[in-house]
Amino acid sequence: MNEYRKNVTIVLNFLKERGYAQSTVKNHERFYTLLADDLAAKDITYSPEYGKALLSTLPVPAWLPKSRIENAACISKLDDAYIHGCIINAQASPRKSYSKLSLNSNFENHITRFLSSRENVFTESQIANVKRRCSLFLKCMQSKGRMDPSEITYGDIDSYHEELAHLKRISRVIEESTLHQFLQFLAESGKVPYGLYLRIYALETECFVNLDDFPPDEQSRLIKNSSEGQVRLSPERFLSEGLELIRLHQEAGYVQKYTEASKRAILQLYLFLDYHNLWYDPDMADIWLHSDCVKKRLFKGCSWNTARHILFMFSDYVTSGSVHFEKKLPRGINGINNIPEWCLTPLLDFAESRRKMKLDENTVKNDIYSILRFCRFIIGEGLSSYGDINGSHLADFNLADHHGTPEGKNACNNRVKRFLKYLYRKGLNANPSLYMALGCSAAPVETVVVVLTSSEIEEIKTFVGNAYTDLEIRDSAVIMLGLEMGMRSSDIANLKLENIDWKNRSILYRQNKTDADVWVPMPVAVGNAIFRYLKQSRPRMAVCRNVFVDFKAPFCGMSRNICYGALKRALPDRDVRGSGFHVTRKTFSTNRLRNGVRPESIADVIGHRDTESLKHYLSLDDERMAACPLSLADLRLEMEGSDAL
Repeated sequence: MNEYRKNVTIVLNFLKERGYAQSTVKNHERFYTLLADDLAAKDITYSPEYGKALLSTLPVPAWLPKSRIENAACISKLDDAYIHGCIINAQASPRKSYSKLSLNSNFENHITRFLSSRENVFTESQIANVKRRCSLFLKCMQSKGRMDPSEITYGDIDSYHEELAHLKRISRVIEESTLHQFLQFLAESGKVPYGLYLRIYALETECFVNLDDFPPDEQSRLIKNSSEGQVRLSPERFLSEGLELIRLHQEAGYVQKYTEASKRAILQLYLFLDYHNLWYDPDMADIWLHSDCVKKRLFKGCSWNTARHILFMFSDYVTSGSVHFEKKLPRGINGINNIPEWCLTPLLDFAESRRKMKLDENTVKNDIYSILRFCRFIIGEGLSSYGDINGSHLADFNLADHHGTPEGKNACNNRVKRFLKYLYRKGLNANPSLYMALGCSAAPVETVVVVLTSSEIEEIKTFVGNAYTDLEIRDSAVIMLGLEMGMRSSDIANLKLENIDWKNRSILYRQNKTDADVWVPMPVAVGNAIFRYLKQSRPRMAVCRNVFVDFKAPFCGMSRNICYGALKRALPDRDVRGSGFHVTRKTFSTNRLRNGVRPESIADVIGHRDTESLKHYLSLDDERMAACPLSLADLRLEMEGSDAL
């Protein structure tokens, strides 16, 4: 047994010299004691062959500890001692070179301060392990010539992570979680950059994106915008302004879940900028955010939407110098960042030329959507230049591009044709007649106007009468504006407090679609619904002048979707395809016609220039048509067999 005890001593001394946790040393001691008892009971001596046989024995001997991994580690080290006289296996820690160093007083003081700040967090048994992990890390830094935390670099963090690679994942996570807390404490004390603790957390969780992970074209755009952007901020300035923006959101009453997700987005982008020595620019931030590698690794579900919102707010904040909580996040264009630059640049230039023509932004976006369909097709065909497009490509695109209606197909092709003409004018395609290869033909379709039934109107009246919650009261006011005054959803969402003339019981507003001023008498029922909402349900903290505001901070005006949601909640069982909130406007117009109101008057109320455009808002009035029969004789039409009558 003397040889056995000698080799066990070699293993235990190795563990202690390398700075292994006390629990690990005790587990090894316990195992070797149990093994010695087993050898004595069998009256045999230990050998590596016996150790191997012991691990493969089934069923497992009752005296062995339950963890086969830990048992294997104990046997492996003991075998090394028997065979080599030292520990050389791959599981051995490589930290011997610096584990015996004495920490300088500066590092010691930082560890002491950290433990003092966590005395109510760590137990007594945890404190010893935390101190050991922090000390070992700082000893490693000291061995590299770092004498102060401010001298630690990203390279030091990455190399230390590699040194921990020999550990089991759970052990490595525990080590790095401790260092993450320690470095965060130092960062909040101003001793190290924030990026260090963010980096070790990213490595620990395997949640990080390096510049090399981006496609080559995105890499070049990120670097270009970082160096040439109109608005450029250093990583430190970006972080400072970003954290201030988060603080302002907290003061405005934003919920904790939102502010925490927003802070995480700011920190993730800061780490990317600082690690790669890049500067912030709004365009490069947008490229970073929309990259697939960032979406998949850093953000999931609604957290990506939050990141998109806070970075939009940040761009506006650093540009204008103030926070505009009421600003809406612009509608994104899916997939535009996945288009190669040769394809994207002319598309964006074309869109800008359309904006200069004073076209509505929705019209421009529809142009972009349609042209993106075409771009994805030609990229899939292997083209790398607009100059390579020929008539055959257009014919194939026309066959492959499916739409729900002939009108939709027609509209898309017309947009693509305009873009092809633009490409010729800009010298990007040499064929002036190329657009003619893309056919456009769709027969006009007459559709039956859908309106609310009498039972649905009664259901709405019941909903309004029974409205109790803040949401129900708001929904009631919204629906009444559409049903009793024929207002569009966009105009309801944009309605201002000053648009309501309570004295004269009317509403004067500018239509969003036509930019025309419309004066409409306000029925008593509508006025009562709006007054009840303003009195009982509208948030008192709201400073926005919109009548209808969100119930959550920053209590800004809402989108037109508020109207569809209100109608859906009032009529939960209604399921008519293609019939959204606009059905209230059509119902209003149809009911006025049935009540004998002249079409010219209806057109004035709903803001139409003439009665011709009004016909798409009127349902067929069967009762009025039946009351106006026409005599065939009066029309002087001869009928077959009329002489016999």
